[in-house]
This record gives sequence, structure tokens and C-alpha cells, in this order.
Amino acid sequence: MAGENMKDLSTQQKIWVYTACFLRALSPLFLYALLPSVFMAVGYVFGHSDMTLEEFFSYGANFYSALGIFVALFIFHRRSKKRGSTLTEDATLYFKEMKVLKAAGFFVFGFASATAVSALITLLPKFFLTESYHVSVSRMYLGRDFLLTLFTILFTAPVTEEIIFRGYMLNTLLEKLPEHIAIIATSIIFALLHGSPIWMLYAFLLGQILAKTSMKEDNIAYGVLLHIGFNSTSIINLFITESETLNRALFGSKALIALYGVVGLLVSVVLAGLYTGRIERRIRINEGMV
Repeated sequence: MAGENMKDLSTQQKIWVYTACFLRALSPLFLYALLPSVFMAVGYVFGHSDMTLEEFFSYGANFYSALGIFVALFIFHRRSKKRGSTLTEDATLYFKEMKVLKAAGFFVFGFASATAVSALITLLPKFFLTESYHVSVSRMYLGRDFLLTLFTILFTAPVTEEIIFRGYMLNTLLEKLPEHIAIIATSIIFALLHGSPIWMLYAFLLGQILAKTSMKEDNIAYGVLLHIGFNSTSIINLFITESETLNRALFGSKALIALYGVVGLLVSVVLAGLYTGRIERRIRINEGMV
């Protein structure tokens, strides 16, 4: 275990070891955060300098950001190859080893839990935290490269973030830190990358679930599907709200929104119970009482 390897070290040595571990864990994140910004800056200066920054972010910033992310993934791939490994091995990403039914369950859990969270936030009284959340959501869909935005939300972001946070970062921290500290540290950093305070709160909780799932399965692929399911609700909500008729029919009353939230919560609880075995244990207990 990580703690046993550190017992014989002095306090100063432990500080150096932990610092080196954190820096190594954060290095992929630095690259992931830096390259999209660099590509956007270069794209603006050399291709769209006649635009204001607001026009640029509405016109083509998503393209340059996505390009930076793909370059970061390519660099991760090259690093793994130089070490005689692969990106999927280093990040414990094994889609081929997934069980179909379990994979579907994780996607549905992500979708259902996001539905419950979205309903709760919608029904909350308007105050500065919820206002900043709604502003952040609306900004996600600005721009002409809408299809690229969809691809980023549904595929690029979930895959890349799971590779970085639950793949590289979590696995690196687990080499030197106890499991609960590694999970909390990874979840905090994951949450801080989400702009709105409300996003930060549920990103922290989601990060806990994703980290524990990845550790239990020794495979971040299930977390990727959970993440995709969670993100997919925002796309569906967008399509519905774009149509006044659908918006009025499906989101026209608080009672309907509350119903969606309750159903999402119930589905999430049932799936979580099935996955952890709690429902099965409860059934056995009840059968034993009978």
C-alpha cells in the first residue's frame, strides 16, 4: 500500500515525494488546459484578428479548442509509445473488456442522475448561483460550429477528461497516497475546472462516483459512458428548448420538471443499488425473514 512505502521516510522526504507525485499527476492536466488556449490564441491572431473576442468565441473558438485537445491526446499517445506502452494501458481505458449490460447501466445512470440534478437546479429559486449556472449553459451553445460543440460535449470532453483525471491523475496519486485522499484530490481539481459554482459542486460529487467506479472496475471506460450519459441531457434539453412547442409541452410546468427529477433520482438509486449489491442483499434479508 502507498502508506507502507512511506513509513521509513522523514517528513522532508515525504514532502518531496508527495510534491513530485502531485506534479507528475498534474502534468497531463497542464497540457490539456494549455494547448486549447494556445491554439485559440494563434487562431485568433493569425486567422480572425479582424473580429472582436466575443465574435471569435461565437464563430470558431470551439474548433481551435478541439484541435488543441486532439493534439494533447496525440502527445499522450506518443509519450506512452516511447515508454513501450499504449495510451489505453496507461489510462486503464479498455472498451473491449466492457460488459454490454453493465455499460448500458452506467450510461443510463449518468443520464438519470443528470436529469435529477437539472430538474433540481431549474426548480430552485433564482439567485446568483443559479443565474451564473444558466449563463454558463447558454454560452456553451454559442457559435456556428454547433455540430463540433455537440461532438465535444458528447465525446471529446468525456473521453479526454476521464483519461486525464481518472486515468493518469488518479492512478499516479494512488502510487503514493491513500485511496480516499487520492479520490478527494482528483475530484476537487476536476470540480475547479467547471466555471459555475453549482457546476463545481456536482462536478465534485460526480468526480467521486467516477473515481470509485474506475478503481473498482480497473477500467475508466465505464466512467466514460457515465460521463457521456450525464452530458447528453444538456444536448437533449437544448433541442427541446429550441422548439417553442416542445418546450411548452415538456417543460411547461414545474410539476412536469419535478416529475422528471423524481424519476431520474429513482432510476439512479435503483441502478446504484443493483451495482453495489445493496438491493440483492436487501432481498436476501427479506427472504430470510420470511
